[in-house]
Amino acid sequence: KLAIISIKKDNLRNKLHRLETPKEKKNYVFIGIAASIIIIAGVFGLLNTSQNYTNDELYAQYFEPYSNIIAPSSRGDASKNEINLAFRYYDSKNYKIASEKFESLFASTGTSYFLFYQAISELLIENTDTAIKLLEQHKKYNDRLSNQTDWYLALALLKADQTDTAKKLLAEIIDNKSYNYESAKEILEKMD
Repeated sequence: KLAIISIKKDNLRNKLHRLETPKEKKNYVFIGIAASIIIIAGVFGLLNTSQNYTNDELYAQYFEPYSNIIAPSSRGDASKNEINLAFRYYDSKNYKIASEKFESLFASTGTSYFLFYQAISELLIENTDTAIKLLEQHKKYNDRLSNQTDWYLALALLKADQTDTAKKLLAEIIDNKSYNYESAKEILEKMD
């Protein structure tokens, strides 16, 4: 009991001693300079938010393959017709063969959406110039993918470093509030 009381007295004595001893003055000038540097760096960072993006970076950030809405694969679908086969290649990311199949299907049927999917496939296998030609050809048709064509054409033009043409097309997308017009706004803001 005496030992516990003695330890508590020692702890109390040490605590009181620490409270009574004068504290060292901190160097507030140094802290002020450090805080000023941090604030200036933060303000500079906020003002300098306009990061320069390359066309390839913008393309990579915003491009994603368009979903297969024509012949979606379903479980147990053993249908082997050419349309299902082409889209099966597309869905399995075998874009080279898919592009060839879409080209053949467009030639035999004249159905315009095959041009669109062929163009997307060509973009995915890095044949940007071919994709641009196909998308420009698809613009002449009016099908259920017509609204998406300008978006993918703008991205393809960005990838091909045809910046002025891409900017004009993105502005049209915004004005018409077409497919992905909000993303078009973001791209234009990042380009300025």
